[in-house]
Amino acid sequence: MNNTDTLEQLRQCFIEVIPKADARTIIPPLEFVINIIFCFLGDTECTSLESIRRYMKNQTEKKSSRGSFWERLASNRLKTLLRAAVSKLLTQLSTTVIGPRGLLKQLGIIGIEIVDSCIFTLWDGASDDFPGVKTNAGIKLHSCFNPLTGKFSWFDMTPSSTHDRKCFPDLQSLIGKLVIVDLGYWDFCLLWAIDNIGGFFLSRIKSKTVIYITEFVQANFSKKHLGKSLFSLPLKRKRGDIIEIKVEKECKSGILACRAIAFWNPAYNCYHWYITNLKVAPHLIYPLYRLRWQIELVFKACKQSLNANRLTSNNSNIIESLLLASIAAHLASQTILNVAIPELTKIEQLAISVQRVAKVAVSIASDFIKFLVTGSSNNAKILLNKILLFADEIFDPNYRHRETSLARTVYWRSFPKNPEHL
Repeated sequence: MNNTDTLEQLRQCFIEVIPKADARTIIPPLEFVINIIFCFLGDTECTSLESIRRYMKNQTEKKSSRGSFWERLASNRLKTLLRAAVSKLLTQLSTTVIGPRGLLKQLGIIGIEIVDSCIFTLWDGASDDFPGVKTNAGIKLHSCFNPLTGKFSWFDMTPSSTHDRKCFPDLQSLIGKLVIVDLGYWDFCLLWAIDNIGGFFLSRIKSKTVIYITEFVQANFSKKHLGKSLFSLPLKRKRGDIIEIKVEKECKSGILACRAIAFWNPAYNCYHWYITNLKVAPHLIYPLYRLRWQIELVFKACKQSLNANRLTSNNSNIIESLLLASIAAHLASQTILNVAIPELTKIEQLAISVQRVAKVAVSIASDFIKFLVTGSSNNAKILLNKILLFADEIFDPNYRHRETSLARTVYWRSFPKNPEHL
């Protein structure tokens, strides 16, 4: 697929579900939705509904009164159109794999998914619809993120008081994939279910968890510890070595048999334990778990560059619509990756930052708007040139001196001293 086709595919995700014209409105639905998505970007504190309206008025050069703008923003129709657009972007927008394609084959999996959630604080007046936990009101974004494509593959939105474990992707979509989760999803039945459907899991082990030792694979312990709890092991005199142990736990669903692997953490002066059913060298487990940080960077990008932390309204429809607009902006920024990745070296690809991609999306938001609204070849050419111009802005410039999580996973045996040859 060439770059022009890539842009057209992005546009099709919008025009297939959003009407181009509506005689009842001055600003047609397609133009309104596109502007909401790309106007709601920027590293600025000026993100009130009124500032968005003025930005859109300037961009479209069409009058929009305060009353009519608020009415459209608060409507169920806008929320429905945004959700339809997000659904199209999730399922139909092609993705480009970052880094060597042989990594998944090396791991014996077909994909990597990171599941996590993020809370966005709301005004107190929204507490009836979105009750909070540590704050009066908040909305929680649950998501499944692919670190090899830089794209969400699933999401859900709930009040922030909802426990993480209550929202999880359909297990059938995880067959053959590695699922990386944090302790918020700690549940032996969930791990068993992932293993049972042919998926793979990786998580930290919750402290003081009772899970029993069945075999020492890479550890120097007496056999008298077999059958005892993992956290009963005497580890005080151990330093630096990787420990691998086979463990077993009986839960409501069945018996979970897997691996427990420990890495020494000098900062905390103790071992950190990880649990997995993935059959790879134990050295790979920690670099793989480090990939979980990538979804934290996505949430940070959504909050800072995509302004998802500035949902300045008490209206539930407006809150959900603006968060959907932020998600749509993140998914649309995948086009930047698809166009820019072929221009980068392999090692530069491994240093790609979703935060930097979001910042580039902010810089060229108006070019996205012009192309997506008009579809003209001239606007497509301008947008492509802008993406290529900013291609060197989407990766960490310190990649020569500081390995990234993905680079450490790919080159876990020895990070290349001279990465330029890759």
